[in-house]
This record gives sequence, structure tokens and C-alpha cells, in this order.
Amino acid sequence: MKRILIPILLLASMVMTGCVYQFTEEDGYRMSVINNGFPVPKNAYELQPEDCTTEIAKSAKYSLENIGDEEGTPPEDYLEEIQNWGWAEMEDKRVGHVHYFKKEGKIISLIIQKDIFDVFEMSDEVKF
Repeated sequence: MKRILIPILLLASMVMTGCVYQFTEEDGYRMSVINNGFPVPKNAYELQPEDCTTEIAKSAKYSLENIGDEEGTPPEDYLEEIQNWGWAEMEDKRVGHVHYFKKEGKIISLIIQKDIFDVFEMSDEVKF
């Protein structure tokens, strides 16, 4: 019985390890669920988003291993990709690990943490 159990456990651990979502530039990007023009890493796993408020029109929360470091700094490749999609960072509005991007009158807030990130589309009531 032990001879059968050990290989099954090894196989199960290999399968589970293969399902870990981790940031890599090579995997590419896709459209976020809240704004078709804003990129998120293709292998990010969508979680239950935060509730919207009067300042936040839409929200999405994603899990992705190594998306940010301990201070919430996003990978440089990801910031470049956001700019490649036509978004301009509002660097003067950045607060810690909260980044703001603007495109065609829309403002997106990107909050990076170690293995989780949030994307918020700000409501029209927010003035910067």
C-alpha cells in the first residue's frame, strides 16, 4: 500500500506545483476584465474584487506570484507594457505602491502587493 501511495503523492505534488501562477514576461498580457484597453499578465488569476465606491467605478483583483516585491514595486516590464497599450502614468499622483494611469479620459489605479494586485477604474467624479 505504501508503494502505491508514495508515487500518487509525488504525482499530485508535481501537478499542484505546475498550477502556480507566476509573473513572467514571456507569458504575455491580456485585457483586464474592467477595461478592455488595460493589460494584465495573461497568467494572472482573478479573485473576488473589492467593492466599488463613489470614487471607484469598476474593480478587479488578481493573484500572481512575484508580481511585486515586499514594497509593492511592479516589474518594469509590466509598466512598459501598460505604456505600450497607450496609458500614461500620472507619476506626480503616485502614492507608495499605488500607480495611476490615464488614457482617453479614463483613469486606472493599479495597486501592487507581493503576490496580489488590484486594478480600479476610477469614476468620473474623481478629479486629479
